[in-house]
Amino acid sequence: MLFEYYAARADCGLFVAELGGEIVGTAGATIFPGAPPTGWVHGIVVRPGQQRAGVGRRLTEAAITWLRARAAGAVLLLATDAGRPVYERIGFVAGERYGSFAWPAGSPTQGATRAIASNAGAPDAVSPDDGVVIHAMQAAHLTAACELDHAATGEDRRGFIEPFVSTGWVAARGDDVVGFHVACPWGGGPTIARDAAAGMALLRQAVAVRRAPRALGLPAGNKSAVQHLNNLGVTAERYVTRMWLGAPPSWRADMIFGVFNFGVA
Repeated sequence: MLFEYYAARADCGLFVAELGGEIVGTAGATIFPGAPPTGWVHGIVVRPGQQRAGVGRRLTEAAITWLRARAAGAVLLLATDAGRPVYERIGFVAGERYGSFAWPAGSPTQGATRAIASNAGAPDAVSPDDGVVIHAMQAAHLTAACELDHAATGEDRRGFIEPFVSTGWVAARGDDVVGFHVACPWGGGPTIARDAAAGMALLRQAVAVRRAPRALGLPAGNKSAVQHLNNLGVTAERYVTRMWLGAPPSWRADMIFGVFNFGVA
């Protein structure tokens, strides 16, 4: 499903490596608008029998070339520990670590008193958490949500967020939108919040309506979210490393309470 999603977008490119008429590797690239645009390399997968033969590097370089042709300034990716040496040889610089956390069965859902089933009609809300109230996301919330997303990521991801408005919800204090989450059809989805109270309220709501991902991706720099999960007895099952070529965009790890996916953080 995720591969099909990228294939349908003009701002994404997909690549395959073939050997004897058989596909032995895949890669993807996504460009976000900006001054300059930013690009992500993702989905580098190589068949076990063809690994360590340079296929992953050639796929990565093809994705980079595609992004550079579209004026990408920084090129970013999330690297597994196995893939990191490949990217370092290309010139990528390693930065923040992201952990993959599994939600425990029966996670506490304090603050989530009414599930949001859809955006049809008047939105339901949940009980306040430090003044935070959760509402079903409406089209009118899109601008505020994208401004928060830009503050958190340094990127313009409106084109990725807008298609999923009908699946999401926002955290608000009065009329002020302080966080949002949209649910992707492949599971998960970005969760961005101005502060820990709003972020944790959104995560609890995600669990309450069973839209939480099986694995939650968090930057290690979001210490409040990591500590919350640790207090529930949940620790990271694996890590990936944020890496980049060029000058990376300014971003706020403490505002990211869930990644879009482990290809485009």
